[in-house]
Parts: sequence; C-alpha cells; structure tokens
Amino acid sequence: MKANKITVIMAALFLGTALLNAKVVDSTVATVNGTPIMNSEYQKIIDTTMEVYKKQNPALLENQDNVTAIKEEVLNQMIIEQLLLQAAKEQNIKVKDSEVNENVIEIKKRFEKDENGKTLSEKEAQKAFNAELKKEGLTYKQFEQRIKDQLAVKKMIDAVAREKAKAPTKEQTEQLYDDIRVLMKGNETEIKKLSRERLTLAAPLAAKLTQLTAEQIKLSPIFIKVDKNATQANWKLKEKEAKDIKKQITSGKITFVEAIEKYSNDKAALATGGEMILIKGLMPKDFDEKVFNIKVGAISDPIKTDDGYYIIKVNEKKAQKDFTYKDIEPELAQFLTATEMQKANLDYLASLKDKAEIKVMVKFEYSQPANASADGKAQSAKDGAKAESDKAKAEPAKTENKK
Repeated sequence: MKANKITVIMAALFLGTALLNAKVVDSTVATVNGTPIMNSEYQKIIDTTMEVYKKQNPALLENQDNVTAIKEEVLNQMIIEQLLLQAAKEQNIKVKDSEVNENVIEIKKRFEKDENGKTLSEKEAQKAFNAELKKEGLTYKQFEQRIKDQLAVKKMIDAVAREKAKAPTKEQTEQLYDDIRVLMKGNETEIKKLSRERLTLAAPLAAKLTQLTAEQIKLSPIFIKVDKNATQANWKLKEKEAKDIKKQITSGKITFVEAIEKYSNDKAALATGGEMILIKGLMPKDFDEKVFNIKVGAISDPIKTDDGYYIIKVNEKKAQKDFTYKDIEPELAQFLTATEMQKANLDYLASLKDKAEIKVMVKFEYSQPANASADGKAQSAKDGAKAESDKAKAEPAKTENKK
C-alpha cells in the first residue's frame, strides 16, 4: 500500500514538473486586451526572420543590438496583428468561403516551381505545400483560418481607408510631377528647396521612373564564379571554361537556357524563362558599356568582373524614353490616394493602440542606444526590422497570405 502511495506521489511530481516545463517553453510574451501572444509563435517568427537576414545581410546580425531591435519589432508586429484581428472580429467582418478558396489557390501556385525555377508536377507541388504546413506547425484547417483572418483584417482596413482618404486635387498631382522632375534632373540647388515632406513623397516615384524610362536590355546571362582568393592561373582556367561554353552554344550543341541550367553558378534567370532585364546605370560603368554595346541576338565573349565571368546574350533593347504630365497623371493620382489611405490606416491603428490594454512581458536591452552605435547598424536594424519581419511572415511561411 505504501509503495502504491509513493508511486502515486512520484507520478504526480513528474507530471507537475512536465507541466511546469511546458509553461516555461510556451510562456506568454505579451497580451493584447487579455489575449496572449505565445512564446512558441513568437520564436517561430523570429527564427524565420533571422533566416532572411542570414541570407540577405548576415553582417547585420554581428551586432547584438541589431538582433535585439529585430526581435522587438517582430513582437510589435504581432501585437499590431492581434489588435487589427480583434477589431475585425468586433466589427463582425464577413469573409466568404469562395474568397478563402481563391487565396488558397494563389498561395499554392507558389509551390509550382522549386527554388531553381524548375516546374514541379502537381503531386510534387502538393508535397512541397504539405511540407511547408508541417514546418509551420499548421493543420490545413488552421491554415484556412489564418487566411480567413487576414482577409477580414484587409477588408476592415480597406473600408477605413476608403472612408477617411480624400481624392487628390490637380494642384497636388502637378506639384508632385514637378518635384519628380527636379529629382530626376539631379539639380542639388533645386532639390534643397523642397520640403522634407515633398522630398519624401516624390523620391520613390522619381527613382522608379528613372528606372522605367532608362535605356534597358532584355538578356540571358551565364555566370562562371571565380573564388575571391583564386590565382591568375585559376582565372585563366575559368575564362577558358566560359569560352568553351560559348562555343557549345554557337555551334548548336546546347541552347542558351540549357547552358544556364548546366553551367551557370547563378540560376536566378531560370525563374523567368532564362531572361532578365538590365537597366542602364545600375551596374558598374565598364560592365554597362560592354553589355549595352552587344548587338541584339549576339552572344558576348566572357566579360570579366570582380566575381567571375559573364556570357551575355542580348535578346531585346529598349531606348531611353521620356514622359509628360499627361502620361503619368493617373498614376500620380493613384499614388497620392494610396498615400492618404496609408495615413488613414496608421491613424486608425494609433486609435486602436490608445484604447487597448497591451502588456509586454519581454524586456529588450540594448548595449547602447540604437542611433548611437559606432557603425550605425543598430539604427538600420530598427529601420529595417519591420520590413523583414513582415517578409519572413509572408515568404518563409509561404502558406501565409500577403497583405
């Protein structure tokens, strides 16, 4: 009898320890109006966000303050999502099953090709989709509910934006056009006359229009990488390899796309059928000059760069273009409307925050203020963390619906 009691006591102790450990593993990192944000979900998003940084900007993670800034922004974004979801539920925003199905179909299309751009069979694509669900720890029903929640939030913020945003006047679109022209001409004296608000508004459009109207070519590239510590003899061998590849193409033994698949160390072009668009002025001047002097249909000799050799085939050329106010007036109006809608949404979010009870259980400690770091990296992490956490929730978590 005593033995049985001891067994029961020991079992209870083990069970209590297991439950305690479970709480530690999946504790609450924040609450939004009493709704908890769990540590397990928070850590999952941090992991995927860090993976994005490791691929795109690994040096940024060498500074611990940058890592802290990213973690803090991830939690901020989770809090915002919870606030918006609660507001959508309070407003009883309806989402049809057909709308969910349309979004599911769109998301599944992302799995029709692998990382190298190769088209997968229907069975392979479904397998890749299921693997992503498993990686995210989601059942199919949970995945559909997540899409439904995201659509409800989108409907709500779209309605808020439409109600609050005002259509731009002709004077506003004309002023924006004039500011864009000033920036594109690059006259520093005139640029300094622009207010910060006008400069911030016009700068992204000026950059975009500069790209769209610049001289550009559609090309197919093959890249033969050369190690940064390679000897002169190694460079010669790689150059010979590039010349041999060109011979195979020009003799008809292999197509250019097949050569990309077989030999190129950069297969990104395969995702778009073996072609890429190069805009003049984005690459180093000597590279630009060589590439833009290749005739349409011609294949270049190996072009040497700091990283290796390129073999380029030019498929199409477009001359530099100009535009008038009338040409882009609708786009300017759309841009200003979108800006107003964004402001309306930010104001709405601020009002939700003011009324909400938000508790954060995680303390974010910095070794120094982000904007006072010696190399400025912590501040750049603060500025970029929001974009990267959003990206990580949409891309590594491929099953998420992009907002």
